[in-house]
Amino acid sequence: MLSAAAADVGYKEGRNNDTKHGRWYGLNFNPWCDMAVSYWAQQSGNAGAVGHFAYCPSHVNWFRARGQWHGRNAAVKRGDIVFYSWDGGPLADHVGVVTADSGPGQNIATIEGNTSSGNSGSQGNGDGCYRRVRSRASVLGFGRPTYSGGSTGGGSGLSRAQTTIGGLVYGYGAKGEHVTRVGRALVAKGFGKHYSEGPGPSWTDSDTANYRDFQVSLGYRGSDADGVPGPASLARLLGATPGKPALAPFPGAAWFRGEPRSPLITAMGRRLVAEGCGRYADGPGPKWTDADKRSYAAWQRKRGFGGSDADGWPGKATWDALKVPAV
Repeated sequence: MLSAAAADVGYKEGRNNDTKHGRWYGLNFNPWCDMAVSYWAQQSGNAGAVGHFAYCPSHVNWFRARGQWHGRNAAVKRGDIVFYSWDGGPLADHVGVVTADSGPGQNIATIEGNTSSGNSGSQGNGDGCYRRVRSRASVLGFGRPTYSGGSTGGGSGLSRAQTTIGGLVYGYGAKGEHVTRVGRALVAKGFGKHYSEGPGPSWTDSDTANYRDFQVSLGYRGSDADGVPGPASLARLLGATPGKPALAPFPGAAWFRGEPRSPLITAMGRRLVAEGCGRYADGPGPKWTDADKRSYAAWQRKRGFGGSDADGWPGKATWDALKVPAV
């Protein structure tokens, strides 16, 4: 976790909070401190222990619910996730990762994204990623990830991390038709020996073990062969070629009703425009809007659907026919 964070020290954002962390998370052009923490966790195989968040108060509640919350003046350990409240209120405004142990009430050393290198700039919406040493004055508290047991499955040695690719979650505990599709692709390529039954729509240790075998077959070694999909290996598994890119699996009807924000929505919108079904005044963009729904309804009508079957909510049949590229 700390190595992943250290690799970003000195990283500078682009205009309007344009960052690799925001693009990865699917919420670019927004304050990105917690997206950076989530990114470092994913990069280091610790997403299951650290969590996957863009909104600091939700991340705090996650640690509280797991019994992993410590008060502002507690003793601090390397790898703790520190949350700040600049106005002293109950809601977290900013977050970073602790890089050194310190005693109760002592200053803390951190790496933080979306902050400033000194005290003259914005502390919670700065221009980059920096090492900082801070007093406890603005600390709200600390989340303490269970790194040894939170990112690996007990004695199995299998990663319990998750990652998000094209708006879809992969890795232990992920659910959806896209998980079944990965499992079937693994079996088709001869990497299904760890299934006692399935594959199915819930990602289990069996999926991780089979995916690890597939990664090894591609030449990945060590932590790169952890059984958690990455964009490159996933594209190889799902049949992408230079002339035929991998297609995005249907993320499920419920996903769209949650008004998602993801590069997958932009890719879908571009395909709708290419099919002559775009109903956008501006866009398409990563946030699901009524314009996306109107455009998708036009695509459904083009495919011969009518009435309630052309309501603008994507279904698997029309999604597969649209051939949205994986992002």
